[in-house]
Amino acid sequence: MADVEFHFDFGSPNAYLSHLILPEIESRTGVDFEYVPILLGGVFKLTHNRSPAESLAGILNKPEYERLEMQRFIRRHGITRFKPNPFFPVNTLALMRGAIAAESLGE
Repeated sequence: MADVEFHFDFGSPNAYLSHLILPEIESRTGVDFEYVPILLGGVFKLTHNRSPAESLAGILNKPEYERLEMQRFIRRHGITRFKPNPFFPVNTLALMRGAIAAESLGE
């Protein structure tokens, strides 16, 4: 079975929620996820994309639907310990640098 990379940014609520269900996917499929820290803002810039907060601004009902989908995901997977960060969005550059440093040290 092939290994799969899980690209994440500590500031992404969707990455966090996905991280919570990865162990179940690993045990069910035999796949091992390799965690790869990325700067999501950098990915948006590199791909000429924008964050959902920017791209959905002013679109009637779309942000509300995104929140509804997140609640459905949380409910479907029985996630009980999640609260949105009241300071979102956050700058995760220092955290991501720390993750890369820890990875390079074998931590």
